[in-house]
Amino acid sequence: MERGEWLKRMRSMAEALYDQCSPQYWVTFGLSEDDTHQKYLQKFLERVAPGVLLSAGCGAGRYDGILLEAGHSVVGIDQSAGMLARAREHYPEEQFPKLHYEKVGLQEIALTPAYREAFDGIICMDAMEHICPEDYPGILRGFQEALKPGGVLYFTADTMDTAVGDGVDLEVAYERAKAGGLPVVFGEAVDGIEEAYEQAKVLGELMPGDLADRAVYHYFPPLEQVQAWIDQAGLAIEEEGAGSAWYHFVARKKKE
Repeated sequence: MERGEWLKRMRSMAEALYDQCSPQYWVTFGLSEDDTHQKYLQKFLERVAPGVLLSAGCGAGRYDGILLEAGHSVVGIDQSAGMLARAREHYPEEQFPKLHYEKVGLQEIALTPAYREAFDGIICMDAMEHICPEDYPGILRGFQEALKPGGVLYFTADTMDTAVGDGVDLEVAYERAKAGGLPVVFGEAVDGIEEAYEQAKVLGELMPGDLADRAVYHYFPPLEQVQAWIDQAGLAIEEEGAGSAWYHFVARKKKE
């Protein structure tokens, strides 16, 4: 399969998988504290005066209540209609008028004119690991363009270093995927993804978390590559560090 078509399939599979497992969010998924996420989220909030925030790849709205409590208005976006439905159940807009959800993928942020310089801050937590290297720089640039001057971004990333903590052997994953005829690049963990996805489809919302993780595309870039992409996107890193199985970045939009 040609790589471009394969990547479209990977994105479509991820959307369908999250739609399927969305009924279990707030039940069996999304319940862990993730201390490092909380720490960096507070670092982000300390840098942003009450305003309008974008919760990108928001899923079922796991962190949106924290943003509301800090005095912000929030626009939550995700490509999964199922996850957005769970978010709206958890935060009904009639009860939370400062919170609004829209079906927009990360790749479409830069294509949405209403988002240009619309946000004082952006969070994107536990979503970029599903982004391929071809889309990664453009999404970061989309974040930069959606921020107001001086706006702040907090996002988490999987990197080659965090793969070790996740128990992923990237060498083995790459060789198995190549042997299976997949058009992969190093850093993608997709070996066995089609089989896991078919199993997950059968189980539907009852799929266990480890199966869901194996049934969705993951990319682990080198840390230095992510840092370079951030800089090239017009963002300046203010804090970064590893924890809770992810790498964390707090960056500010550079002055033109």
